[in-house]
Amino acid sequence: MIILFLCYLVCTVSGLTLVKFGANNNAFALNSSFFNLSLSYTTLLGLFLYIISFLMWIVIVQKYNLSYIAPMATGLSQVLIIAASIFILGEKIGTFQWLGIALVLGGVVLMNVKTV
Repeated sequence: MIILFLCYLVCTVSGLTLVKFGANNNAFALNSSFFNLSLSYTTLLGLFLYIISFLMWIVIVQKYNLSYIAPMATGLSQVLIIAASIFILGEKIGTFQWLGIALVLGGVVLMNVKTV
């Protein structure tokens, strides 16, 4: 089940990163009177990975307590998304974001401490 959780994290982070990365290179557009949507192949690949991650999430939620797995997944995915934003997208983060990352990781550690 840990492998499934890790695959979920990889698909979630990769999907969101690819959607953002592909947002600047639009290959085709869907236009109507209500909205205009331009998508690139990179964005579509990101969307596909994000859908796969959602399907994995359904399986994970069925196996674990929601009160445990939801904060774990949310915290770890946020930290990994920030890491991908820094290293892949070249985004800069400030001092308070670094502090937030430390707090999130501290919360994840505390959730995994076994009580006696």
